[in-house]
Amino acid sequence: MLTDRAVQLSLQEIAEDLGGSDPIQTPLDASEAQALIEALLRAGGRSPEAVAAALEGVHEHAAARRLLAELSHDAETAQLTAAVLADPPADEQMSVEHAVASAVLLGALVSWLQTKIDIEIKRTEGKSEFRFRVTKQATSASLLRDLARLVSRILSGPPE
Repeated sequence: MLTDRAVQLSLQEIAEDLGGSDPIQTPLDASEAQALIEALLRAGGRSPEAVAAALEGVHEHAAARRLLAELSHDAETAQLTAAVLADPPADEQMSVEHAVASAVLLGALVSWLQTKIDIEIKRTEGKSEFRFRVTKQATSASLLRDLARLVSRILSGPPE
């Protein structure tokens, strides 16, 4: 079993391999990534209460493990994830503080979402707007609902 540190480093490497650098599609920071996740949850039909519940009290290490498990089973990311996990990144004595762990989790989550949907970020006057476009097989409404449900489960854990 991987240590929490190895999970974080693996997610960071996977996110770097998946992620783009286009500022129109990539959040600038953890705050914008969290706002993007909130917007996706709302677009997927989650209530404001459900959005707040999904984002409150997230245990980063448990959520990171759930995300890594999802990446391992996802058809578009399984091969990359298996390669990273076969030879996990070396710990170079960088500490993973709470804020950094949260940023790694959000960054990896957004990178994975970008394999499912097109994300466009429009920034005006210090505010960010997010547009989600589905280009895959499922209808956009059902895919956004399914992604919102899955993201909530990754962040909060399975329903009790």
